[in-house]
Amino acid sequence: MKKILTIMIAAALVLSMAACSNKPAEIQPDESVAAGAITETPAPEESPEVPEKSPEETKNPEETKQQEKAPEASEAPVTTPTPEPTPEETKTVGNTLLAAFKANSGGSALSVAESLSANPAIKVPVGAMAIEPGYLTGFDNTEIKGFKEGAVFMPMIGTIPFVGYVFTLENAADAPAFIANLKSAANLRWNICTSADEMVAGSAGNKVFFVMCPTSFEE
Repeated sequence: MKKILTIMIAAALVLSMAACSNKPAEIQPDESVAAGAITETPAPEESPEVPEKSPEETKNPEETKQQEKAPEASEAPVTTPTPEPTPEETKTVGNTLLAAFKANSGGSALSVAESLSANPAIKVPVGAMAIEPGYLTGFDNTEIKGFKEGAVFMPMIGTIPFVGYVFTLENAADAPAFIANLKSAANLRWNICTSADEMVAGSAGNKVFFVMCPTSFEE
């Protein structure tokens, strides 16, 4: 009996040892995995993108400054030249008579005044006569002096604003001052009913021409 028990115990030991030898070996986890340190392959670094420059940014700074200083052609002020007056526009009654006076200023003051009275620019009947220094038509209360002879030519109808003079001076050098005195004393509205449009004066040698009249007799 003891032998049988001994054999059974020995058999049990052999079987248990065989069972232990057949167990699979335990897999030891990788230390790196157990610690949670998973090694990843780093992604390649991306180079920073350089923004493309616009055509305006690629310009030379000096060129940009010059372009900013230079005004555009469209911004340049456009000046329209003032047209010169045509001969017809400047050909008023007064200027026409002044030109006639300068073209024919020889003779006495009365003869020159009579010649001007017949000028076609005057569309109304006009007469001429000699005058003396003193109060003259068109100069209000100012006496006109400083001439050695003079003549006036004016319409027969007193309501027409027209009066012209021819003066002969002692010296031609006195003409500018004499004309200035005439202009300062003259009154375009000497005629209560109407008013003259222009005052024209000039000289030729020692003779002085002065007129206050309409620019035109055309209605």
